[in-house]
Amino acid sequence: MQFRVVPCMRQKYNCVLGVTLLAMSAVASAQTCDPERLGNTPTKRFIIHDDATVTDRVTGLVWTRCAVGQTWADGTCNDTSIKQLRSWFSWQGALDYVANMDHKRPGWTGYSTPIAGVTNKEELKEWRLPTIQELRTLIDRHCENPAINLEVFPNAPAWGFWSASEFSEGPDYAWQVDFKTGETSAHLKVGVSYHLRLVSGSLIPTSKKREAATESAAARWDDGIHDPANPDLELLQHPDDVTGTLPRDGRGEEDWAKALIDGVIKPRASRDGAAEMVVWDQDLIFKETATMPHVRFPHKLHSMWLACENCHDQIFPARFGQSDISMASIYQGRDCGVCHGKVAFSPNNCERCHSIEHAGSGPRWW
Repeated sequence: MQFRVVPCMRQKYNCVLGVTLLAMSAVASAQTCDPERLGNTPTKRFIIHDDATVTDRVTGLVWTRCAVGQTWADGTCNDTSIKQLRSWFSWQGALDYVANMDHKRPGWTGYSTPIAGVTNKEELKEWRLPTIQELRTLIDRHCENPAINLEVFPNAPAWGFWSASEFSEGPDYAWQVDFKTGETSAHLKVGVSYHLRLVSGSLIPTSKKREAATESAAARWDDGIHDPANPDLELLQHPDDVTGTLPRDGRGEEDWAKALIDGVIKPRASRDGAAEMVVWDQDLIFKETATMPHVRFPHKLHSMWLACENCHDQIFPARFGQSDISMASIYQGRDCGVCHGKVAFSPNNCERCHSIEHAGSGPRWW
């Protein structure tokens, strides 16, 4: 739909022809999400408070669940039918609205527009228009119409929302997020009207100051894989900080199996931790090992942190004797080599698998 800008009778604000129709169509259309893409703003990322606000665990910011002009009732944000309540603003009008918010009566602010759940005058002073960097953190990249988590921000308008950020290359423009599509763009400050969502707090820094790595830190990362000269190395957690307390095998390497058995690590059966791991306690013995000790494959140990579908049937058929496993296939990255030597211990740790001696096995040479 196309629309043109027409002046209101009061020159303080501009109106947009067709805004009402656009708002109605945004509400009437259902949100669409791509099931093939993982949402980047899951509900568990937010702490939902009783006062119709939420705290983002990732950014540290506190947001109003309702857009300005909506009211909170019955667990959702409602579009008000009171004509005097404003929900659309020019950019300067948005700044004026925030600057003039006042504690006129519980739950209400300047311009007779409610901020749901906010009843304290001191709290009103903390609410502000978000920067474009802050506003963009609410965009849900796998949904449209609106591109936001509707569990956290119910009945959110699928329309533009102003930020406080001006366009550096043009003083007549300011940044906004179109929550219909999730796109960000700079629009004229006058002649268009958008919604507001208020924020409080400060954005948690996502990175430390870029400084050259200290000599000790550089030496610690000099492992042939990382670049010791990279100043961002100290942003990472060094593997030794995680694995330093794990039990070790005979070669001094991390023994993840023992760590699992001893309860040092406790893998989840699902991302949310609600599922239960199905453990199958049955060893398989492979005897075609020539003069090497026979191989014991412990199903229990593997199924304590891997689902059956991880291996069957893409890597191994689910029937014993159907796989032609050899050291050659393992070193080529097939069979056991899909994991071992990559995310599990090296195939060169012979004793970890060849553990059952027999009459034909000679003395150990490893």
